[in-house]
Amino acid sequence: MFDWVDKHKRWIQLGLLVLIVPSFAFFGINYYFNEYGDAGVVAKVAGTKISTQDFERALQERQQQLRQMMKDKADPALLNSNEVRNSVINALVEKRALLAHALHSGIAVPDAEVQKIVSGIPYFQDQATGKFSLSRYNEILKSQGMTPVMFEERLRQDLRVAQSRDSVVESAFVSDAVVKRLGAIRGQRRVVSEWKLSPAKEMGQVKVTDEEVKKEYDTHPENFRIPQRVRVNYIVLSPDSVAKDVKVTDQEIKAYYDAHISQYETKEERRASHILITVPKDATPEQKAKAKAKAETILAEVKKAPSTFADVARKESDDPGSAKSGGDLGFFPEGQMVKQFDEAVFSMKPGQIEGPIETQYGFHIIRLDAIKPVEKTPLAQVRSQIEEELRKPKVTKAIAEKAEQFQELVYSQSDSLKPAADALNLPIQTSDWITPNSKGNPLLSKPELLGKIFSDDAIKDKRNTEAVEVEPNTLVAAHVIDYRAASLLPFDDVKSDIREHLKVQKAVKIAAEEGRATLERLRKSGDDTALTWSAPTQVSLENPGDVPPEAARDVFSADTSKLPAYVGADSQSGNYVIYRISQVIDAPPLTKAEADELEKQIANIAAQQELDAYVQAVKAGAGVSIDTAKVDKRSEP
Repeated sequence: MFDWVDKHKRWIQLGLLVLIVPSFAFFGINYYFNEYGDAGVVAKVAGTKISTQDFERALQERQQQLRQMMKDKADPALLNSNEVRNSVINALVEKRALLAHALHSGIAVPDAEVQKIVSGIPYFQDQATGKFSLSRYNEILKSQGMTPVMFEERLRQDLRVAQSRDSVVESAFVSDAVVKRLGAIRGQRRVVSEWKLSPAKEMGQVKVTDEEVKKEYDTHPENFRIPQRVRVNYIVLSPDSVAKDVKVTDQEIKAYYDAHISQYETKEERRASHILITVPKDATPEQKAKAKAKAETILAEVKKAPSTFADVARKESDDPGSAKSGGDLGFFPEGQMVKQFDEAVFSMKPGQIEGPIETQYGFHIIRLDAIKPVEKTPLAQVRSQIEEELRKPKVTKAIAEKAEQFQELVYSQSDSLKPAADALNLPIQTSDWITPNSKGNPLLSKPELLGKIFSDDAIKDKRNTEAVEVEPNTLVAAHVIDYRAASLLPFDDVKSDIREHLKVQKAVKIAAEEGRATLERLRKSGDDTALTWSAPTQVSLENPGDVPPEAARDVFSADTSKLPAYVGADSQSGNYVIYRISQVIDAPPLTKAEADELEKQIANIAAQQELDAYVQAVKAGAGVSIDTAKVDKRSEP
């Protein structure tokens, strides 16, 4: 059991961070006692109930996760969509069914295992000692409305579910024969050419009657309906709108420059050369003395004849990196070298030779070759950069100060945007026609704002919308100035477009029929000389080139025992395409590394398929019932 814990320790700790912070979502206290009637039940699983409270709490957690993933730019409509709501209830049902199955299977989690995991969670450890803190543990759980018993029971149940899942996943097996076969299929290349039959060639023979046009209009009115639309005046409070009024003085710029001068100047650098006589880490005193004596002899030699320093370094230095360049170490700033070496170099004068300097590497003879002084970037060169840096917090502060006034004015004087625009010196802008799903103007396309624009309050009562933050630090308020209800376009206005649409449909159908007939003839006769083929090209399943994925599957599933072979496919552009396979190039044998990687990929897929089948079987046996009306009920996220 503890082997399993150690193996999954990282997963457990990551998962528990999710468990700790939210409230008791997946298995609330109601799970253990079922103290509510069916009126408050969203689903029933294996004889237990998932309450409305459980569901709403889990939904809020999922919505918060989505907000964090989308950096607070998630559309409210998406957060409360049926897709999200159904994914939440399905997760709750799945987990509840797996838990019931694990309990029925007798999977147990000892107290010692739970305690081991809890004590190893960094979140519960004292930051100073790095050890588990009981007081911190109790304090954190209390802040989340939980007791240790509740939390540990939830952990125990999650461990049961995880062990149950892993028993399925870890049983997945892939044979060498399967890996070899799939490797051959994946790496095989086929040489193909293509012939296209375009619907445009058929347009001349297509006829569409007036009756067909009218029938299309009457049968599919949704295609010819204009949604409700409005034109609005709107004002925007944004960084750009307040930046023009934000001033940064010369004194502020100079003060910032002086306070951050290290950002605008280089460090002094020195260029040195050295000769190293190394000393083994386990050297005896005699070996160390011998190395030092050698270094002193070399020091005397190069001091006597400084011009020979480079030659002596090439011959005597034990530093392979610098010896070949005469001991040259290049330029470096203070603090880059080991302490003893660094202190010596930055206390010397150019041309000076010192030593022996002892470090952990041995004894050094050092020559200072040059000094590169500090270079300062003039204020004039960085003035605009500093000004922008100082402007940002001022703009943010100005927006924060004006935001409350903006919101108050558009709300309290709701019959017009002019008071807010005048007070904050904002221009009133006018939109083109927009619909409830408009995407054109990024400032007016946020679902939250569109929802307010198309509310009765804005359209019928002619009031300003509330201020909506459409981007960070950007508020927009709108006022409807013109409204058009949803309407059906008159038949006379669209009949020519419908006729053209029906002609294209018929032409595509004719092209496909002719293409399939041509394909059948090719497969029977093998004579393709009458068709104009594109240049042959090699394709594979991994790299299909210009062949669409759907057609690539047909190309690689085609019988190539007799070449050329032919397959046909409809394309998204409406063309019918025939692919001529003229050559098959087998893949080279997989290397061991490639085989191992492919085996891993296949095993992961097989494990996921087995897990999916297992989960579905468990759910099927758990007697699941879901009140979809309660799941699909819309509410503000």
